[in-house]
Amino acid sequence: MVGTCINVAQKPDSKTTWEGKPPLDFGTDLDLLETAYGGAVEKAALAEAAHGGAADEKSLAEGLLEDSAYLMARALVSHYKKTSNLNDLGKVDVSKTDIKRLRTQELVTLTTVIRDLALTAVAEPDADKRGVTFARVAALTAAITRFAKVMNDPRGQIVNRNTLLKELETDTAAIMAQVNDMDDLVIQFEGTEAGARFIAAWKRARVIVDAGGSHGDGEQPAPAVNPEH
Repeated sequence: MVGTCINVAQKPDSKTTWEGKPPLDFGTDLDLLETAYGGAVEKAALAEAAHGGAADEKSLAEGLLEDSAYLMARALVSHYKKTSNLNDLGKVDVSKTDIKRLRTQELVTLTTVIRDLALTAVAEPDADKRGVTFARVAALTAAITRFAKVMNDPRGQIVNRNTLLKELETDTAAIMAQVNDMDDLVIQFEGTEAGARFIAAWKRARVIVDAGGSHGDGEQPAPAVNPEH
């Protein structure tokens, strides 16, 4: 649900409704939400990878980065083929094997290139239909950051799945509270046809999980292992 809300808000037609317009806190809060969401998605993936109870963080972080970068790369390939962008297509047309063969710094370099290209492509028409979404950009950014922190360690610290799940539960509750607060900002964009469309799209995205409404009963949805679903 959170990823859908972010994608709705970042669509070009939605941005014309809120970008640089009151309440200005919406844009600031959206940036914070994207960062928190990307971190939660990345932590959820680590928890799933550490299903045995404990694992080496460097290995987990590397595998997560490889998976995230591969998905983004193939989404970009699809997008660039549809838009006839052959120049950028050549930069991201890599296989999973190509990515896994990279050494530490080479992996960071390539995945950063993929992320930077995605940051530009994500705002282009129909990019989200091909899998190039702000949620995936946020998740890839978080994966790059985590791997960069541990890539030079001879052995990463041991990560416990139960600890990660407890942290994720706290993170998810905080993210849900943040989205609830943003609901109060979203409704203030009423008054124009574009604003009404944005409000309606945001509410539809919220209903995916929060069918009972974000206020009133004080009840929060149960946190999932993967906040992207």
